[in-house]
Amino acid sequence: MGKLTSKDAQSLKESGILSKKALDEMEKSGHVSKGKTAVRRFMKTADGKMVEPRLYFRGGKNTTPSKRMVTFIAEYSALLDKYATTQTKPNSK
Repeated sequence: MGKLTSKDAQSLKESGILSKKALDEMEKSGHVSKGKTAVRRFMKTADGKMVEPRLYFRGGKNTTPSKRMVTFIAEYSALLDKYATTQTKPNSK
């Protein structure tokens, strides 16, 4: 059996099909998926445009990361926390 998205479950609750108690029980039993929230970080260029730094390993599809790769990614994330800012809506031009 598949999971309901949290958005679908909320709409069922608002329409009166699901009660609060039933929704809580479904979330507890794992039948409702959690919403994903990804933090997007940006840096401003010299001309004022907001850009998003990315990190990926070319040729790394369907592979298991090594300990050095995991350490590198952790240090990269720490640098992003230090130098980048979060933004709710990026500038689009």
